[in-house]
Amino acid sequence: MKFTNQKTFSVSISAILVVFAMSSTFLKFHPSTTESKANEAVVDRPHYQIEATYDDQNQVVKGKMKVDLPESRTEPQKEVYFHLYPNVFQNWKYNKESKPQKPGFIKIQNVKVDGNAVKQEVRNEIMKVSLPQELGKGKSARIEMDYTLQLPKGGTRLNTFKHTAFLAQWYPMLSVKDKEGWHNEPYTTVGDPFYTNMSDFDVTFHVPEGYQVISTAKDPITKKGGEIKLTQHQVRDFAAVITKDYQVVQGKSGNIQVNLWYLAGMDDVKEELHKAAVDGMKFFGERFGSYPYEEIDVVLGETGYGIAGMEYPGLVTSVPKAPSLKGEVPAVNVVAHELAHQWWYGVVGNNQAKEPWLDEGLTSFSEFLYMKKQKGENGDEWLKKVVTRTNQIHDSLHVHSAQKLYDYPDEVYGLMVYLRPTAMMFDLVGQIGEDKVMKIMSTYYQKFQYRTATTKDFIQVANEVSGKNLTSFFDQWLYFKANDSKNKKSAS
Repeated sequence: MKFTNQKTFSVSISAILVVFAMSSTFLKFHPSTTESKANEAVVDRPHYQIEATYDDQNQVVKGKMKVDLPESRTEPQKEVYFHLYPNVFQNWKYNKESKPQKPGFIKIQNVKVDGNAVKQEVRNEIMKVSLPQELGKGKSARIEMDYTLQLPKGGTRLNTFKHTAFLAQWYPMLSVKDKEGWHNEPYTTVGDPFYTNMSDFDVTFHVPEGYQVISTAKDPITKKGGEIKLTQHQVRDFAAVITKDYQVVQGKSGNIQVNLWYLAGMDDVKEELHKAAVDGMKFFGERFGSYPYEEIDVVLGETGYGIAGMEYPGLVTSVPKAPSLKGEVPAVNVVAHELAHQWWYGVVGNNQAKEPWLDEGLTSFSEFLYMKKQKGENGDEWLKKVVTRTNQIHDSLHVHSAQKLYDYPDEVYGLMVYLRPTAMMFDLVGQIGEDKVMKIMSTYYQKFQYRTATTKDFIQVANEVSGKNLTSFFDQWLYFKANDSKNKKSAS
C-alpha cells in the first residue's frame, strides 16, 4: 500500500521530505513513547463460491457464500473464525479524518455447516462458527451463509464513489490458523492488517445494465450487466470494482494482459501510466520470476482517505498523479510499487500484521530499483537521510523495522517499514553486488511462492545464495543491534 496526504511514503524526494517532517514532529512532541502454474503448488486450500448481487441504488451487495475448508490441519478443529472487516465502518473508532461519510457493515444469516444450521457469534469484525462435530485431520467441511453488505461512502479501501463500488475485504474472510493459533488480529488504520492464505475462488456477480466488473480474475470487457462468472485459483484474496464510469486502455506485457482503468479527466496520464504498468510487469518478471496469472488490472482513483495505492491479487489501485519537486506528475512510482506487491504479498505471502516490513520493504526496494533503472530517479542521498532519521527514532522510541504494525505510531511507520528496509537492500547491493541481490530475490520468490514466508526465511535465503553469513547485517538494519551495542558501551 502507498499513502497520500500526511502518510505519504513515496519514491519522490518531496514525499520523503514529508515523512521526515512527520517524524521530526513526533520526536519533538512525543519523546517517551487462472489456472496455469498458479494452480500447481498447493491443492489443499479453501475454496470459496460466492454469488453476489449489486444494488447500485442503495450501494448494497447481497451475497450467498459457500467455503470448503481444507483437509490438512495440525490438530482437530472445533470452530472456525471469519473476519468481517466491513463492520469497522459501522462505528468508526479511528482518526476523524478517515471517518466514512456514511457507515457500512455486513450482516450474516443462515449459517450452515454441511447442511446443518448452526449459530454464529459475532463480536465487532470477528465471527466464530462452532462446528457441529470436531473436524479431524484429513476431513473437510462446507460452511454456507447469506450476507448483506452495506457499502460505506468514503470508506478506506471498501468504498463507493459516484457510480463505482470498490469491493475490498467485502465477504466473510477465513481467519488463518497456524502453529501460533488463530490470527484474529484487529483492524487498524496503520498499514494493512490483512493476513490470508492461498484460496480458490468461483465468484458470480449480478450487476445492473451498464456496469463493468474489474476483478482479481480475468474479466470480460463488457458493460452489458447481468450475470458475470469469474474464476481465479491460488490467490490470497478476491477484490473487485463494479463500475459504469471507468474506461480502459489495454495492452500486453509478454503473455500478460495489462489493463489500465481511468475516469474522465485522466486522459493526460492514462498512456504514460499504462506504459509504466506494461514496463513494470516486464521489469519485475525478468528480475524476480514470472507473474503466474493471465491478467493484471490497474485502477486509477483514490480508494479512501490517505491511500495513494493499494494491492490485491491481480488488481491494484493508484492515484493518477503524485507530488514531486516538479509539482504533480503521473504516479508512475505508485503504479510500480503496487505492481511489485504482486510478487511480495501476492505470490510470496507473509503475515502483514506481524512482519509488515517483509512485503512493504521488499516492495519499496523494488519500486526504487525500477525508478532508478527505468526512470533515472536516484534516491541514494535521500535514503541516507532515512538512515539518520530512523536511527534517531529508534534511540527515542525504541522501535525497530521488524515489529508488528500495531507497535508503530502513524508518523514513523513508513520510515521504519518501507524506507529503512529499502536503504538496507541498496546497502546490500553495494556490499555483494546487484546480480547477487537479484539472485536472492528470485530464489526467495521461487522457494516461497504461494506460501507464507518469514523474516527468518528471507535471511536464510540471503545467507545461502550469497555464500556469506549476513545475519549480523540484517540484525543491524532491521533490529538496530549494532546501534544498541554502541549505546550500551557509551553509557558504561
